[in-house]
Amino acid sequence: MNSETIYQIIHSILADEATDEEHRIFTEWLDTSDANQAEYEKIKRLYQVASYRDKNKTFNTEFAWKQVRKQTIAKKKTFRLPIWTRYAAMIAIIVFIGMIYFSKQPASTISEVNMEEFSQPTLLLENGEKIALTEESFSMQEKHVVIKNDAKNKLVYEPQEEEEEITIQNNHLVIPKGKTYQLLLSDGTRIWLNSETEITYPTRFVGNKREITLIGEAFLEVAKNKEKPFIVNANGMEIKVLGTSFNVSCYTADNTISTTLVEGSVSVKAENKKTVTITPSEQFIYNRDNTKTAIRIVNTELFTSWIDGKYIFKDATLEDIIKKLQRWYDFSVNYEDEKLKHNRYSLVAERDTNIDQLLEVISYTSNIKLERTNNIIYIKKIKEER
Repeated sequence: MNSETIYQIIHSILADEATDEEHRIFTEWLDTSDANQAEYEKIKRLYQVASYRDKNKTFNTEFAWKQVRKQTIAKKKTFRLPIWTRYAAMIAIIVFIGMIYFSKQPASTISEVNMEEFSQPTLLLENGEKIALTEESFSMQEKHVVIKNDAKNKLVYEPQEEEEEITIQNNHLVIPKGKTYQLLLSDGTRIWLNSETEITYPTRFVGNKREITLIGEAFLEVAKNKEKPFIVNANGMEIKVLGTSFNVSCYTADNTISTTLVEGSVSVKAENKKTVTITPSEQFIYNRDNTKTAIRIVNTELFTSWIDGKYIFKDATLEDIIKKLQRWYDFSVNYEDEKLKHNRYSLVAERDTNIDQLLEVISYTSNIKLERTNNIIYIKKIKEER
């Protein structure tokens, strides 16, 4: 298969316009090598940035495609393109599309961020302004909305009277390690945001749907609106609802992403998989490593308790426990033996409990010792006395 064919198919896949045959060809190509999967992930991320736009305005993707194809063909007449250049051509198409669109939009600095640069929950506005959400309350007027921070870890958007035309303004909220926050969107949807989480959303929802982008973990109580479905783009998984409450965990560092439904119903689609619907107490899981999906019945409290300031672990692996605690506490970990990661424990970790006390609890109920030196936790197996 020539490179242009796969580029065309990838473009159709990302635009959600691919045929069943194109899906089959794409899946075979994707499974051929890890390199193909890695390249697709890069292309997809660029495409998502370029296509995150006002749906009432369009750009000519076909024109962009033809322009880059002309340049690529011209180069092929003089020398053979290496494989990385062929992929670069596809990336150039996406970037070119983005340039066409963004040249018509106000300048925006909302993009991927380095979480390590933030010590407080921070609101990023489209004009480049960064507002640290400290304990001080404030109120500010933006286009068609009033933004209020109530000094209780909650950011609220209050819609104002609509004018004839509403210009979409996107906000980007960053929650760093050790922090949590609440967000009340203009439509009444309430969102709890866990540590190391980013969310991008419009200050006002216009058009026939409500759409946000999430990386990290959040619990949502979606305001009901049958005319405007609520869509969460969750780091490779799309969740569509009308009004319900559910938890989403989609950290970039995790191999799996999941949706846990508390009430109502949601439809979920992961990458190029079929859309499925889950019911209360069901959890949809997508494994990024093998691209497999699964649905299981769970105790939802185990996956939503964090919004009440605690983690409830039931027969959880030590590795999973440590990963979640690292989002609340600043530490790294050193295992004496990698096998210790698979030890299982049940406990409740309160958010305001000292980390050393939690380590003692685990140590006392097991045959391992957890010791903290500065910001490193050493996990060792206790040797049995003879």
